[in-house]
Amino acid sequence: MSDALTLHEHSGAGTGAADPDDLIAELAASRVRSGSTPAIALAARVGARNAFAGSGDRGDGLPPDAGTVFRIASVTKSFTAARALQLRDAGALDLDRPVVDLLPDAVFRPAGPGARITPRMLLTMSAGLPTDDAWADRLESMPPPEFDELLATGIRLVREPGTGFEYANLGWAMLGRILERLDGRPLPQQVEAELLDPLGLTGVRFTVPAGRPFATGHARRAAGWEPQPLTGPGAFSAIGGIFASTADLLDWAAWLASAFSRPDDDRVLAAASRREMQQLHRTLPPEPSAPSTAVVGYGYGLFVELTPELGRVVSHSGGYPGFSAHLRWGLDREVIVCGLENGGYSGAWEPTGEAFSRSAAQLPDPSPRPWAETEAAVTLTRLLAERPDDDARWSNAERDAFAPCVALDLPIGDRRAALLRVRDELGSEARLAPEGIRHPTAASARWRMIGRDRQCEFVLELTPTDPPLIQRFDARPAGREEDHAEAR
Repeated sequence: MSDALTLHEHSGAGTGAADPDDLIAELAASRVRSGSTPAIALAARVGARNAFAGSGDRGDGLPPDAGTVFRIASVTKSFTAARALQLRDAGALDLDRPVVDLLPDAVFRPAGPGARITPRMLLTMSAGLPTDDAWADRLESMPPPEFDELLATGIRLVREPGTGFEYANLGWAMLGRILERLDGRPLPQQVEAELLDPLGLTGVRFTVPAGRPFATGHARRAAGWEPQPLTGPGAFSAIGGIFASTADLLDWAAWLASAFSRPDDDRVLAAASRREMQQLHRTLPPEPSAPSTAVVGYGYGLFVELTPELGRVVSHSGGYPGFSAHLRWGLDREVIVCGLENGGYSGAWEPTGEAFSRSAAQLPDPSPRPWAETEAAVTLTRLLAERPDDDARWSNAERDAFAPCVALDLPIGDRRAALLRVRDELGSEARLAPEGIRHPTAASARWRMIGRDRQCEFVLELTPTDPPLIQRFDARPAGREEDHAEAR
């Protein structure tokens, strides 16, 4: 079901500028040309601009359009998670209650650890269940009573619950069954009535939506691509049963991401709960074959990556008999990309990831809006760095702008002497680096000064008090760790 878990190995790929329409068209055509999939629908939203390309045969001799629906497989999990949080917010679901209380027929082996499994662990893939893609992907239509019998036969664990990540679909089927018992309705009916219809996503369903063009799923066989039968809703629909188009999924991702830009919009699901879905709750073990400086983990039904190049990135892949899907968006750059293919486990994450990385790399590096006091502190400290011998300015700064820790960490006289050495090393022609002044947070700033044959890095941080004061002002020649003038 996972198809591919994350895409952090692509986070810096292909940074060359490209028109979104041309980029999407090129990547889509390449997938079909290479025989990777019978057809692909690839869509991007960069800011307010949409781009789409469909290539190949969706099953009726036509290429997919933006409204063609595919099986989205495990991308479904974010919908299941959102419904779980709706019930949690309504007081019906306790995420930390033992699962054995909610599913009394379930038997875990060993029983002691099994009694400690909670819905929160199911949401974060940390319940101690083993990876089960090949098995679970074939069980969607299992009737709920049969699923209850399956749980009663005994479920084995591979680790202590709550101690590590392992991608397990069975946990999400359990979660879906819990939601059904709490609400009284089948999960597809809940998701459609409480999430999809209020959001206007009436073309997103657990069966092929009436009147919508549909891409027939295919499996790769020795003789070529072979059409695959569809499965209907059942106990495993929570893991991957939804049908949707690229247009639908762009809107879904935009709504989830809007919880950060519109933090008070609590319609359908509270913004705080949507932000909670997109937080890193359980880290993934590193992959030796794909070294990266990104921190990767799982939220609630979503993968979350913290990357130095592109900031916070949220995604999920899906693989199912006949289909492959990937949905990816940035929380620090306004880019959403969705790729849907009708080739089983074909790896839709590859073109989707490349489209995302190349599109996001063209956007300016986002920076939080600084406080007015932060901007004033930048002006002041730049003047202090340029004139470390200005007694009056330094005296005023120590009295009015510095927190007491500045002098305690490094006496003002020593600090001024260190800055004088930095200024002399840079020379009179020192200039601000091209990237200018960056603000990692509203209360901090960083910048580089470029001199004759050296560069100097400056770091500024303000206190959380109102009004804020300067708590840290560091300056050091880049690459000269041994004689840095660091002052905190």
